[in-house]
Amino acid sequence: MRINFAGVVVDAWGRFRRDSDLLLRIAAAFMFLPAFGLTLFVPPMPMPDAAIADREAQAQQWADALTSWIGDYSIGFGLAHLLVYFGVAVVMALYLDPARPDLREALRRALSIYPRFVLAMILVSIPTGLGMWLVIPGLYILGRTMLTAPVLLAEPGTGAWTAIRRSLSLTRGSGLTLMGVAAFVYLVGLLGGQPFMLLDAWMRSTGAPNPVAVAVVDAAASAVAMVTQLALALIAVSAYRRLAK
Repeated sequence: MRINFAGVVVDAWGRFRRDSDLLLRIAAAFMFLPAFGLTLFVPPMPMPDAAIADREAQAQQWADALTSWIGDYSIGFGLAHLLVYFGVAVVMALYLDPARPDLREALRRALSIYPRFVLAMILVSIPTGLGMWLVIPGLYILGRTMLTAPVLLAEPGTGAWTAIRRSLSLTRGSGLTLMGVAAFVYLVGLLGGQPFMLLDAWMRSTGAPNPVAVAVVDAAASAVAMVTQLALALIAVSAYRRLAK
């Protein structure tokens, strides 16, 4: 069956309004805190310096900066994303596990499938990340693979690769709609979080920023990231419920 933009968003919003207390507790632990740690302590991944005219020198400078960044921050960066993945799995277990678990059982269920879940998320993130360089292809891939995580929770015994194929099958004919939903959530998250990130960069550029002010700004940016991630998880749940009928 096909789905529509408004129906998926309204359905996700209804779930959030009904269970906001529980969802925000999960999101605070597994989505906000990792984002806050990254924003507060990990600088952005370095990009090529446009001020260097010589392409070879630019590439070498970027490679050196990237190598240094990976050596200093890759472990923390990876751990933060692993926590976010676990939080997403817990949220989806609450709504999609056939046993209809409470929070404790949802935590156990998420833990039991966690290796497959992480593998599936990595497999999905590679083409999505590459596609994001051109924006539209990345958003389309995200829309088509959005149901990978719900499949893992709703259909016991499904492997990572099978879940991706199942998502591609379920979203056939609905890819543009889901791309639109993903673009909407990302745009709202970007517009909401970017002012705080710019303010953070400005304060740090002064050389002696007020640590309390930086923490407050970074907390605001992390709250936006948390809401964005939670929204995507709930939208994926709603889309799966509609398309898997």
